[in-house]
Formats: sequence, C-alpha cells, structure tokens
Amino acid sequence: MLFSRKKSESHIADRFTEIVNRYREPIYWFVRRQVVSHYDADDVVQEVFIRAYRSLDNLREENAVRPWLYRIAVNEIARFMASRYRNEGELTDELSHQLTDGEYVDYDNAMAVTFQKALLTLSEKQRTVFELRYYDEMPYEEISEICDTSVNTLKTTYHIARQKVTDYILNND
Repeated sequence: MLFSRKKSESHIADRFTEIVNRYREPIYWFVRRQVVSHYDADDVVQEVFIRAYRSLDNLREENAVRPWLYRIAVNEIARFMASRYRNEGELTDELSHQLTDGEYVDYDNAMAVTFQKALLTLSEKQRTVFELRYYDEMPYEEISEICDTSVNTLKTTYHIARQKVTDYILNND
C-alpha cells in the first residue's frame, strides 16, 4: 500500500513538473498582460500553479490541460484584481500608470505603447477574450472552455474588443 501511494505521488509530481515546464511561460505572459506588473504577475502565476497542483488529480484528459490551466489563471487574475482595485476605473487608471512607469513595453515604439493602453480600456472580460484570441491564438472553442461562455458570445466579445482597440488607436495617435 505504501509503495503504490509513493508511486502515485511521484507520478503526480512528474506530471506537474511537465505541466509547469510547458505552460509556465505562456501563463506568465497571459497574466502579465492582464496585471501589467512583473511582481504581481509572479505572485498570481505562483498561485495559479499552487491551485493547479492541488487539483491535478482531478484532471483526467491530457488535452484538457491548457484550458484548465488558463481557467485557473483567469480566476486568479479576477481574484487578484478584486482584492487590489475597488472598481474598473481605479483598475484602468492604476494599470495605465504601471504601464507607463514600468518596463512593460518598448517605449521607443509609440504604437506598442498605444496598443497596450488601448487594451487597458477594455473590460476585464473583453481583455481576457481578446488576449486569448490575439496573443495566444486560441480557437473560440477552447476560449469557451476557459471562460464558460458560448462561442457566439465570445465572437461578439472579441469583435467589440477589437473595434474598441482600433478606435482607441485611431483616436490617440
């Protein structure tokens, strides 16, 4: 009995190590784009992987790892933002300040700065959908699993977000 338990714990640890090695960087950048600060992103990512480890034995399908992990990340980002900011306006102002104060973007590239500021004008849901689709190039079906939202709603959300980003860029050039 003890041997099989140790083998099982070893298997979980090995599986978790594989997941961390494969997804640490994309999860970090997804979180970083949402919270802007490197230090905050590190904290959130650490919590994502702690929660993932605790529930790893509930994950059955190997192809479900990415949406499962991103869903944990989306929930942790929301938890972090709710604990840090009282409302969407405060969040947007603070993240915009952090964006211009930190080393997040190449400030010699004015278009990159404008693009990042445009993303900060989106609601949390719009920003999440936009970033999963635009940066992580996820299919709508996978984003649907992550956000627990229908594909048609996600397509509409992405379209609206893309239009807001375009409008911001055109009006703040």
